[in-house]
Amino acid sequence: MQKNCITPLSPAKKSFQTTFEKRTPIIMKSLFFACLIGSAGIVQATNTYAQTTTISLNVENLTVGEILQQIEEKTDFSFFYNNRHVDLNRRVSVSMDETNIFNILDAIFTDTDVIYKVVDKRIVLTRKDESYPSIQQATKKITGTILDDNGTPVIGANVMVKGTTNGTITDMNGKFSLDVEEGAVLQISYIGYANQEIIVGNQTNLSVALKEDAEALDELVVIGYGTARKIDLTGSTSSLGGEKLQMKNSPQLSNQLQGQMAGVQITRSSGDPSASATIRVRGVTTLSTNDPLIIIDGVPGEINEIAPEDVKDIQVLKDAASAAIYGSRAAAGVVLITTKRAKNKDFHLAYNVEYGIDAPTAVPEFANAVQWMKGYNELAYNDGATSLNSAYSEELINNYAQLRAENPDLYPDTDYMELGLNNTTHHQRHSLSLSGGTEKLKTSFSLNYYESEALYNNKDYERFNVRSNNDYTINNWIHANVDVNLVYSNTTSPHSAEGSVMKDFMFRSPLYNAFWSDGRYADGKDGDNPFALHDLSGTNKSDYYRVSGKIQLDLTPLKGLTLTAVAAPRYTFDKGKDHKIAYDVYQISGNTIPGVGYSSTSLSETRNDSQSLTMQFYANYKFEIKRHSIGLMAGYEDYSYKWENEGASRTNYTLDNFPYLNLGPEDYQYNSGSAGHNAYRSFFGRIMYSWADRYMLQANIRSDGSSRFADGHRWGTFPSVSAGWVISEEPWFNKSVVNYLKLRGSIGQLGNERIGSEFPYQAKLTFGTGLLPNASTGVADVVQTAYQTDYAFNDLTWETTTTYGLGTDITLLNNRLRGSVDYYYKKTVDMLMQVGFPSYFGYNAPQSNAADMNTKGWDLELSWSDQINNFRYGVSFNLSDYRSKMGYMADRQNIDNNKITEEGSYYQEWYGYKSLGIILNEAAMYDENGNKIPVLTNYDSAGNIRYQDINGDGIITASEDRVRLGNSLPEMQYGGSLWAEWQGFDFNLSFQGIGHQLKYWSWPVTPFEYQAYACPLNLIESHWSPTATDEENAKAKYPKLTTNSANIYANSDFYLFNGAYMRIKNITLGYTIPSNITKKFFVNKLRIYFSANDLPAFSKYPNGYDPEWDRSSDLITSSYIFGLNVSF
Repeated sequence: MQKNCITPLSPAKKSFQTTFEKRTPIIMKSLFFACLIGSAGIVQATNTYAQTTTISLNVENLTVGEILQQIEEKTDFSFFYNNRHVDLNRRVSVSMDETNIFNILDAIFTDTDVIYKVVDKRIVLTRKDESYPSIQQATKKITGTILDDNGTPVIGANVMVKGTTNGTITDMNGKFSLDVEEGAVLQISYIGYANQEIIVGNQTNLSVALKEDAEALDELVVIGYGTARKIDLTGSTSSLGGEKLQMKNSPQLSNQLQGQMAGVQITRSSGDPSASATIRVRGVTTLSTNDPLIIIDGVPGEINEIAPEDVKDIQVLKDAASAAIYGSRAAAGVVLITTKRAKNKDFHLAYNVEYGIDAPTAVPEFANAVQWMKGYNELAYNDGATSLNSAYSEELINNYAQLRAENPDLYPDTDYMELGLNNTTHHQRHSLSLSGGTEKLKTSFSLNYYESEALYNNKDYERFNVRSNNDYTINNWIHANVDVNLVYSNTTSPHSAEGSVMKDFMFRSPLYNAFWSDGRYADGKDGDNPFALHDLSGTNKSDYYRVSGKIQLDLTPLKGLTLTAVAAPRYTFDKGKDHKIAYDVYQISGNTIPGVGYSSTSLSETRNDSQSLTMQFYANYKFEIKRHSIGLMAGYEDYSYKWENEGASRTNYTLDNFPYLNLGPEDYQYNSGSAGHNAYRSFFGRIMYSWADRYMLQANIRSDGSSRFADGHRWGTFPSVSAGWVISEEPWFNKSVVNYLKLRGSIGQLGNERIGSEFPYQAKLTFGTGLLPNASTGVADVVQTAYQTDYAFNDLTWETTTTYGLGTDITLLNNRLRGSVDYYYKKTVDMLMQVGFPSYFGYNAPQSNAADMNTKGWDLELSWSDQINNFRYGVSFNLSDYRSKMGYMADRQNIDNNKITEEGSYYQEWYGYKSLGIILNEAAMYDENGNKIPVLTNYDSAGNIRYQDINGDGIITASEDRVRLGNSLPEMQYGGSLWAEWQGFDFNLSFQGIGHQLKYWSWPVTPFEYQAYACPLNLIESHWSPTATDEENAKAKYPKLTTNSANIYANSDFYLFNGAYMRIKNITLGYTIPSNITKKFFVNKLRIYFSANDLPAFSKYPNGYDPEWDRSSDLITSSYIFGLNVSF
């Protein structure tokens, strides 16, 4: 008989019950193996559970399938049956309280030809003519091998003696052994294959080849405004299970996606746990916002509002076929996040805890006092000083160590990085989840807490997430969901002088003391002491609140028809309190002076609030006509968003330690504020068609109206169409090697209305205090006035991206090897950009729909999974690449420092001079003909960088000799993982990297600037030096030390290098204690684990610099974690 596993379903997916009669693609068979293994030996078990378990069942006019599903939800019973033998659509009414399963089954199947066998927690349903009344004593042993139609052993196939409960399952080699009576008939079944009956006769060794079954279960996946069978999808998507997110230590969900999916680029630049990452789906498509649309449980949201522990799965819609249903916001891709819900009414309690030690992956080093003085002497000499010891004498340098030992106050050597940074810090996280309920109400509740401290003092971060997902079954055709999500976080950080604490440490010369020998704060340079600033000047505190919810009502008045209404409000509240306290530092004489910029106390407070409301109304109708499967969807959406920012401050406080605005003098108070709003309305629809699970067609359309555009230009319509062909389902296809093969193709349009300004079609006015000439007095009067600052075009409209895509999905080698490949081309037109505008008009230049861009690329995903006896393992790998180039740009150039965007260039391509290396000596200042080489400045000499004269006019100029230098965006991005499980042990290793990216190197500090800034040790150790030989200077990485920054820091390819890197993202080793031990303590599962995350990267970056670090924010850290998972 065919064995089936009924899966508990949410009310919104009720039509899923009919899929028991559908075909399971080969790619899904491995998903059912765990179900089969779990049934090993069930046919020989006792009925202890069945005899001791009581059930209450009160249902009216429900189908048999629905009743069986309820029984599975209420109990640990599982049903096994052949769909052709059991009528799942027959309607039955049952009313019984506290009775056993036998009475329930008798009531369900009375007056039918269905009989049952209850074997402990397994119930086998069959027809009377398929069964025998008693189990006969086995009299001989038979062995055999079960193969698929390609000759590959079938693992976990059921082998049962017909009419009895005597049976077994096949092992890893497809083999089985069974004692049977004379004349026995074997029934062989496996999910996805047709049942077979074998008459044993005189045979003692059997070889059976199974054929694929056309009636099996298909997987459902979340798509826009509904669900669909995975086999029916014709667009390009990537998915990620929530369990993979538990292996990373960041509280920000965006950071945890790094390297997990092909075509999804995650970029971070800081180790700050409160910092989020940048997400790009298949590159860039616009000059404005390239962030993907985030959809959480069907409504727009922000990705970092969700705790990783609450995520069930993530789907990324990458092409027009899958994303066009979201229209104007989907040009940059769509990320669908589904949170966890209660699976059944059984009560489940789980608690996870981890403690992590965090250490920097790399720490930059800087010159010590002696190295710094030598370097500064050299710089002064290169700039014209007559001696190599013009600033610091040779005697001082040679005796500095001894002098410092005698008097450290007069002879400082301060390593600000070592003094300011701890070697390690820590973080902890806790997660508590409860789920369960009744027949009418199921609830999933979670509470998550994360706390961490920075590598330096006075900074910490704390975050709480609370989520409650509730499912109500009002009656057979009305279902409701009520979800609530709360987020609170707070950050405390010290003030900084250079824009970040890390810059404060990196900028300071070692020749300035941080502390005197008696422990007092030193004055540094003229009162500039970062440690006094961080410790004494107060703190900047921020509190972040997010409250969001969703109410969803589903009506199913007809079979296959679901009407859905959604209301989803969202509120945010941000509070900031920046308390700057006046403080003093000590001079060596003992006198005090104020810290730089902190001679008085001030307080600034901010309040930033926002609110949004999403309203949705849509209908899904799914039906089948013979081999035709059709899905229809239509709907309406309304979205509104409002925000308001307020600021208030007072200065010159008399009381330093009371951070309240009312205590500051009214004469020194300042206020500010701003507000805005935007909205859109949408109509959308979708048609999905499939014939025989072989040919698929899908069409989407969405029409959006946005408040960002003027009347007459607000509405845009975005269609898409896609098709799929499952070649492996053709009768002529040979599946000896390839088990499943599908081709996909799509074309569609997506829009972008997120163009920065809320009302770009309107001219802007500034209102405030101004000076107007007074002819009668001859002086200017102070008046309140308003004046126009920006000119605008009122015919601005949508940016539109047309996407073409081709892809294929394949599984091979008995579904152990899976892969998908996609190629895409995207063209964006009517991009908003600033256009030329006469300066004498007095307005800022307006924006217009005047630019085009195209992006082409490909994605590849591969995975392998297998099992050898009780050892399970798997490998996955993803690789993607893209190029974004500019089309028409109305003859405009956008040059941003060392990057250019112009017609024909890459998006933000590197731009500057082409270098010819370091000028080795004075002789190298002349060419082979004795002519002086072209130079960038009149001060260029030996040790400077030589630049190429592109136009050959003998001089180097910015207008004629700068050129495009190459793509600045990452190329060949990859990620992968390796996992294994064996006898309670689990292991996971994941990695991520970039195969090639041109990166521009710049030091975090300008060396020796103001004779007060530090100098990186890398530069000290490898630069052109007037004291070195030509042979030594030829090996130098960097030019000479000089204040001629126009030459050595000119934008050029001299500092471009391949910033490729590879990082081990996670290594986890865990052990689950056997349940026969833990259940003695009423614990269902107890797992302990150790994990190492974000290990130091392999790269060509200078020593001490992590390839993901932006050289100003908190250092990237590795985390070494000890954790515990326990469930009850």
